[in-house]
Amino acid sequence: MKNYQVQEIKNLLTNAKTALVTVPQLSVDSAAAALALALVLKKSNITPKVYCLQKPDVNYSKLSGLDLITDIFEQNDLIVTLNYPLDKIDQVSYNDDGGHLNLVVKTKEGSPKVENDQIVIKNQSSAADINFMLGDESSLGANASMVNKGNWIFISPADINKSWAKAAIVDQDAPFCEIFTFLLPLLGFRLDNESAKNLLIGLRVATQSFSLNVSPETFEAGAICLRATQSSEAAPQNIQPTQFNSSIPTA
Repeated sequence: MKNYQVQEIKNLLTNAKTALVTVPQLSVDSAAAALALALVLKKSNITPKVYCLQKPDVNYSKLSGLDLITDIFEQNDLIVTLNYPLDKIDQVSYNDDGGHLNLVVKTKEGSPKVENDQIVIKNQSSAADINFMLGDESSLGANASMVNKGNWIFISPADINKSWAKAAIVDQDAPFCEIFTFLLPLLGFRLDNESAKNLLIGLRVATQSFSLNVSPETFEAGAICLRATQSSEAAPQNIQPTQFNSSIPTA
């Protein structure tokens, strides 16, 4: 059994009500791991969302929780909407009134004034209480800056140091689904039928049915997932303390 350092992740999960799981590069392995995480979070009353720029195709159809994946990322913006005819607005500007921002909407001459009930204010904050990045965020392009806000956990098979991460799990050469098979029980989550099935599918694809890039722990992860898929109430695994490569980045 692998034993990752998870105390900081547990601390961040303590009061979390929402979670964002980001997949910079879509693969069956990364998607299966992300959805397994999202499913156990959901069953623990944490509302999850899985963000990925690429949309899953038919190759992902056997995974559970695909409805949790979105390719839309909303920035932390304040949006003021006017339920008012656009062709009657002359110009929109702003000014600084003693350190206070004023938005000025000038209507065209002869147009009715904008009433209070026509103004809708929305805070489109996408920042979740806890955020997971599965791999290098640089593939996200302009949205890679999302890591500059919020509590982020970096999880990757590649040995990369991320200064923005509050905690990191780096397990070189292990597929995401192997990492999450051991990580989820360590965090106190139950591997149920759906999450274990996802992880098992990801393991099989990542290792070409356990024929390439495998270790004893890879087979052990497969056995854990297989047992969980055959039990409706699979209990968290009893992980024995065997220290393995995990890291917490420093700024």
